[in-house]
Amino acid sequence: MLSKKTLKSLLSFSENQHPGPSFVVIYLFTWLAWHNQIVSAYIGAQGDFWQKVNVALASITDNQYVVVFFISCLVLALRFKSAELLNSSDQGFANARDDQHFEQNKDIAQLMSTLTSVKEQLAKSKEREKQAIVDKNVTIKKMLNLQHELDEARADIQLLSAEEKLVS
Repeated sequence: MLSKKTLKSLLSFSENQHPGPSFVVIYLFTWLAWHNQIVSAYIGAQGDFWQKVNVALASITDNQYVVVFFISCLVLALRFKSAELLNSSDQGFANARDDQHFEQNKDIAQLMSTLTSVKEQLAKSKEREKQAIVDKNVTIKKMLNLQHELDEARADIQLLSAEEKLVS
């Protein structure tokens, strides 16, 4: 029986693969691994490109397509059955994985609600900033008006004191 760690790695590998070309890809990788003498014969051959290709293809005397096909089928079956094997060996892990999906959905919902509340707070903050700018401008206008009235009062006081000095 396979260990739990191996099953988990097979499961994560199978979840990250696309289902369509998986058998073809597995078959090609298995075939290349099984017949690695193609590469070594190509590198070791003398001559131009086509001569090297002919030597590399001639180096495979028996391709053993059936063996490669069965190994590919075995890898594919392990890939598809790893989730079931893992569920039968550790029900808690499968439940944890399902809970993790739900937690991720809850996390996304919580993140979206947080973003919505932050957006609302930002809009309120912008409104408060606009109101503070309006209040600041009103206060500045009042201060300027008071300063102007104060300047006029000082000027009147200076005129009155100059008139008083002339009269006395």
